[in-house]
Amino acid sequence: MQKNLTRDFAAGLVTSSVSLAYCFSFGALIFAGPLQRFLGQGVAAALICSAVTGLVISLKSGFPMSISGPEGNTAALMAAMMASLAPALAAQTDDGALYLALAALAAAGLATGIALYLLGCNRLGRLARFIPYPVVAGFQAASGWVMAAGAIRMSTGVPVKLSTIAAFSGTEAAAMLAVTAAWAWLLWQITVRIKHFLALPVALAIAAFAADLTFKMLESSGRPMHAANWMFTATKGMDVALPMLARGFWHAHWAALLPVSGEIAAAILMAALTIVFTATAIEQAWRTDVDLDDELRVQGLANIASGLAGGLIGHISLNRTILAREAGGTGRITGVVVALVGLAVLSEGLSLVGYVPRFVLAGLLLELGVRLMWRWSVASRGRLTTLEWLLVPAILLVTAWFGVLIGFLVGVLGGCVIFALSVSRVDIVRHGFTLDERPSSLVRSSEEMELIAAHGSEVHILQLASFIFFGSAYHLQERIRTLLSQKSPRMVIFDFSAVSGIDSSAGSSLLRIEEMLRNHGVTHVVVGVSGEIRHVMTDTGALCGGVIGHDSLDVALELGENTLLGVHGLQPADYRPLNDWLADALGGEERAAVLIAALEPAHYADGGHLCRAGDPTDSLLFIERGRVSVEVERPGHTPIRQRVFGANTLLGEIGFFLDVPRTADLRIDGVATVWALGRAAYERLNRDNPDLTAALLTYTVRIQAERLAFSSRQVAALQR
Repeated sequence: MQKNLTRDFAAGLVTSSVSLAYCFSFGALIFAGPLQRFLGQGVAAALICSAVTGLVISLKSGFPMSISGPEGNTAALMAAMMASLAPALAAQTDDGALYLALAALAAAGLATGIALYLLGCNRLGRLARFIPYPVVAGFQAASGWVMAAGAIRMSTGVPVKLSTIAAFSGTEAAAMLAVTAAWAWLLWQITVRIKHFLALPVALAIAAFAADLTFKMLESSGRPMHAANWMFTATKGMDVALPMLARGFWHAHWAALLPVSGEIAAAILMAALTIVFTATAIEQAWRTDVDLDDELRVQGLANIASGLAGGLIGHISLNRTILAREAGGTGRITGVVVALVGLAVLSEGLSLVGYVPRFVLAGLLLELGVRLMWRWSVASRGRLTTLEWLLVPAILLVTAWFGVLIGFLVGVLGGCVIFALSVSRVDIVRHGFTLDERPSSLVRSSEEMELIAAHGSEVHILQLASFIFFGSAYHLQERIRTLLSQKSPRMVIFDFSAVSGIDSSAGSSLLRIEEMLRNHGVTHVVVGVSGEIRHVMTDTGALCGGVIGHDSLDVALELGENTLLGVHGLQPADYRPLNDWLADALGGEERAAVLIAALEPAHYADGGHLCRAGDPTDSLLFIERGRVSVEVERPGHTPIRQRVFGANTLLGEIGFFLDVPRTADLRIDGVATVWALGRAAYERLNRDNPDLTAALLTYTVRIQAERLAFSSRQVAALQR
């Protein structure tokens, strides 16, 4: 126990060095330009966030160890918010500008905290996983641009705009930009080549010390560098610890925050996405599971507390959490130590920022921003299709040109368009087959089965699935158009049983399908239409009086079979007398007469059952008229009907000739005439009239071959 506490404490001290560097950088990023004179308050806000969110999340998070604080993507959006507030800030007095900036931070923090908490309370955390990856990549790349642009502004004092490009040609600005870019490149190389967790803080400390030493040497030679704005000098802050305790905070120009509500909304979305993706990454790295909704609630409460205390938006950090683990951290004490160090620096060490050259923090931010842009807009190319990837640089360019709000809107709109296009390309036809490939469960006579096998391709069945959008419905419409021109079907059956929903705009395509089928004289049948789908189809006229509806696909298939039989000269309702049927089956009336003499009426048990599963198979059953259902019992549930045998069919031949028990219940459906050939009678016929039993066996084999052929076509259709 003591050993773990020591390791956690040491890991917390190591991680806090990196956390402090980020706090200084993010504070300087947000409080840049006209707010630079309040840099001390900006750094204080970042440290408050590190302390408050760090304590809450470390103690309440589902992860045994988590490091929290301000993060680059949300800090970049906060910097963009402050840039949008620049005109309103310029119109204020010094104190008024400070309080307006603090009001903006409080509004953003509270709004983010409340939104995260409500997302968690309503179990909506998993919705973030459904945001398209290109949109997430675009937002991350755009935040990288905002961070990089803020870094350049921090180091040179020149905002990155087309109208200010000429300002970078000056000697001073060009030198600042060159030094910042060189330092950012060096940091990139250091962090890539040296994987030790102390590499970054040591590099920052050495750079700051070397820069200070260089500036002093230049000053002693009569070339003062502080006057050239290479150092942070203004660190004005508030006289009270909490902004909400200051009278001026409540008299800030709150109405000026309305124009930046879009940036706040973007920050909320970015925070939610980052939390979900960070939690998922830590789950995978640590082989653990957390409740995402509970994690959102915890981090929502942490941001509410940070907003009330005057801090930035903060949440769990993937890089710093991994760093703490590599440094030996194992438990919650590590995060608590990082938070307490931030609190200690807040109370005593704000003056340290005055000893850090601008380019050191700006270079760190520039390196982070460029890394984000590279990772999400270049390295992500291999994981995305061309259309999806094009959205990423589009969001990045729009953000750079028009700002965060427009980039945010373009990202959301582009994500919706890509989603609609992707879904429209999904084939909603799960299976497509014809009646000769999959007949109904009704087993018919040999003549009827031969006719269905020959003409079953005239009835087409389309089993639909998924959610029907206007795009996918249009593809279905084009498929029907091709079917009508190439196949000339008599009937088309649409099975909606597996359709989860339908877009109202898809109704027009379904109406067009109905019109095409009606104009070609094709019978239109729909199956399994739910209430929602029926409502949409009825409103658009796609369910007119000519459309036949059924609840069961099997009933619709039987309707198709009856239609084919009627069109091609066989009346499905008719049945042939026993002697006519058996005379054709056995090859002569004499054989039929001998067999009929050996038959006796089948006995019905309770509920019209001819037999039950497990009964001995002691007879062959000949169905002269009516129907017999094959059912499988399920304890506690209704029986499953597997097949239905119609008039002029033979039943039970497999069990009879194999001499095995019945495998299912046989139940009479309504009025039927069924004859039975007992085993003793069959053995007598086989002894006295072997030609007759040979003909009966031949007929049985032919029946089995026909049924097997149907089954083979059905399996082939399902495997397509």
